[in-house]
Amino acid sequence: MLPLGVALLWAGVSVVGAEQLGDAPACPELQSPPEHLQVAWVTPVRKRARGRSSLSVVRVSELRTWVQAAGADQARTLQALGIVGPRGKVRKRYKITLFDVSADLLCRPVEHTPEGEDAYGLPACPGGRQLGVRWETGCGSSVDTTTDEPGFDLYRVLWRDAARAGFCVMPLERFLEGA
Repeated sequence: MLPLGVALLWAGVSVVGAEQLGDAPACPELQSPPEHLQVAWVTPVRKRARGRSSLSVVRVSELRTWVQAAGADQARTLQALGIVGPRGKVRKRYKITLFDVSADLLCRPVEHTPEGEDAYGLPACPGGRQLGVRWETGCGSSVDTTTDEPGFDLYRVLWRDAARAGFCVMPLERFLEGA
């Protein structure tokens, strides 16, 4: 008997081929963002971005609402954003950078959707490295590392596009106090 991987190769079937036939994981429906919105990029204080850097961002209104309802501290917020793991060890100081952007500057990090195709009201992002979230569902949201459930809807934006209209940077702890 052949191992499954060898049998699939011999039969001319691949896992990628199966996903293309509709076996890709089902993603929950996401909301289309409004035409203009405020987004937040949360990173360690010393983390920098360059003009062509792709940032993982979340809606500020969604973040504020969640923080108020959960009464979350910095560690718990970073877990919900998919930035730190389930133990919640925060070894660095974090900052939050706020941007006012138009939705046409954003894309969604959705796997199994070709770059540029519609992904819940926005184009699907190109693959590649982004700055910010470490744990993503592949369905356009972060993974809350405490619950292993989807956390926040994620978007990506280029630094140069987001910063065009200006931005505000503050310590994450200060943002959480005023959320």
